Amino acid sequence: MLEFLPEDMRNEILKRTRGTLTELRIRQDRPVRAAEYFCGRIIKREVTEKKASRKDIEKIILKLCDFSIYSKETNIKNGYITSKNGERVGICGTVVYDGEKVSTIKEFSSLVVRIPNDISGCSVGFISGFTEKPLNVLVVSPPYNGKTTFIRDLGRQYSDRFGINALFIDERDELTGGGAYYLGKNSDVMKYCDKAFGIRCGVRNLNPDVIVCDEIMSSADADALKFAKESGVKIIASAHSDNLENIIQKEELSKIFKCFMFDIILFLKDFSVSSVYDGKLNKLC
Repeated sequence: MLEFLPEDMRNEILKRTRGTLTELRIRQDRPVRAAEYFCGRIIKREVTEKKASRKDIEKIILKLCDFSIYSKETNIKNGYITSKNGERVGICGTVVYDGEKVSTIKEFSSLVVRIPNDISGCSVGFISGFTEKPLNVLVVSPPYNGKTTFIRDLGRQYSDRFGINALFIDERDELTGGGAYYLGKNSDVMKYCDKAFGIRCGVRNLNPDVIVCDEIMSSADADALKFAKESGVKIIASAHSDNLENIIQKEELSKIFKCFMFDIILFLKDFSVSSVYDGKLNKLC
């Protein structure tokens, strides 16, 4: 974990960590701040005495790129790099345009490291209470509340408990954790492709029973999910929002609710299930 950090920074962070590390914020000329899950809640605090320098940040990015910025050029212009162990590193800096398109980001000033955590069985309580068979499930929460962890486990449970073929569309290598996470004995993975392509390609060529994908963000994503469902494939997906009213009003997601695409809409808060709705938006708990 965190093998791309300078050794002294990494050692100090791990020495000061008391709970499960979930996020780091590395900002130029400021101490590193961490978020960790400890005693049932998220604690955010400084975990280094030394301030991070511009040189530290540049070294981190170089190591993430295997010392070849060109090899990760596409990732950098999209604002993130995924490490070999599945940590997603968001990049802040100066955005450079080529006409109307972003060509790169340079003069890096801060990094946000999202540290994946695999919790096997975290969806079992939900399955036991709401699903005796595979259903279409949308998992919703604000960022940093456990969506990716939950849908990873739900897909894994579908694969092993129900014995069905689960296709994971892993756009940013977070669901697989760089290959570190077990996704089920009946699972397949498409990595580094956008969701719309992966879903359509998967339905046509891989014969999945369920497709698992993270963070529905666009109308193209929603259209691809609709195509999958109409093809007889179950869907496990996630989306950003903090309540039902807000997600219904999102233009890119409104078509999902109009055609009752999901059987269950599940909300998470602080890594736990907070409320559950059926496909017609009736509250179940």
